[in-house]
Amino acid sequence: MEKVAILFNPSSGKGRATQKRRTLQKFLKSAGVVYDWFESRHEEDLRDLVKVTAEDYPTLVAAGGDTTMLIVINEMMRLKADNALGMIGLGSCNDVVREFEIHSLRSACRAIKRNRSRRIDLGMAIAGEKVLRYYPGQASIGLAVLINQYVERVVNRSPRLGKYQTLSGLRGGWQALRSADLPMELTVEAESGTLQGEFILAVFNNIRYYAAGKMATPQARTDDGLLDAFLVKRCSFSRLAYITFLTPPGAYAEKKETVFIQASRFTVKSNKPFSVQIDGEILSTANSPKEFKKIVFASAPQSLKIIS
Repeated sequence: MEKVAILFNPSSGKGRATQKRRTLQKFLKSAGVVYDWFESRHEEDLRDLVKVTAEDYPTLVAAGGDTTMLIVINEMMRLKADNALGMIGLGSCNDVVREFEIHSLRSACRAIKRNRSRRIDLGMAIAGEKVLRYYPGQASIGLAVLINQYVERVVNRSPRLGKYQTLSGLRGGWQALRSADLPMELTVEAESGTLQGEFILAVFNNIRYYAAGKMATPQARTDDGLLDAFLVKRCSFSRLAYITFLTPPGAYAEKKETVFIQASRFTVKSNKPFSVQIDGEILSTANSPKEFKKIVFASAPQSLKIIS
């Protein structure tokens, strides 16, 4: 096989990716992958590595969390690079690699060795006429954004608490539901019609998984030209916890609090400004969350070539 470029992000998984460096290299060697190793120092450096390697390596391999995949993919789209993309999940959630059944290091390395590529859709977050982000996984509004912000504050105060993200997330969810930020009054326009109401969460999914392995939209496909939206209506914390942790895959649509819509394009509006999270990254300007009263989520069919 041709030599591939491994783009390794040591800060993934709250820095735990660094501890997996030797194990990953061992699996790459065991699988017979021929590679050059590139290690990023920060996000801008990772973008530069994509630009540097895209010209010389037909296959780039992003080794990191969902946000690492997001950065690499957006730089590839900006460059109009048609390289194949391999993915090695080293993050906290790894929902994107889970979708393609390469969420273990061994399976990811074997897939890279086989080097079989196929095209998938990406989601797009659009404001005005500008694509703010392409995304392989999901865009979310509401509860997920507030939980992310709470967990980040906890980890920044005490980095050692990073290993207890589930507990921090539960605490953050409880606080978010008691805040004035939820529920949100949203209008969601799609090809099938318009939905209005009070919601605590709205997710626009390109994959089946959400929130570290929950199969929220089992009907989702990455090659059908559609996004799968699910919205959760106003409810109590105990009811939300029940829906999240005790609902079997495929049964979310049966809950009275949930709404599911499949479409190629969604326009989301609100009278009250809201923030948007894309695959774990809150869209920001100058280190503060960017706020929207209108945003579009749409499918970009067959726009990325991946190794799986």
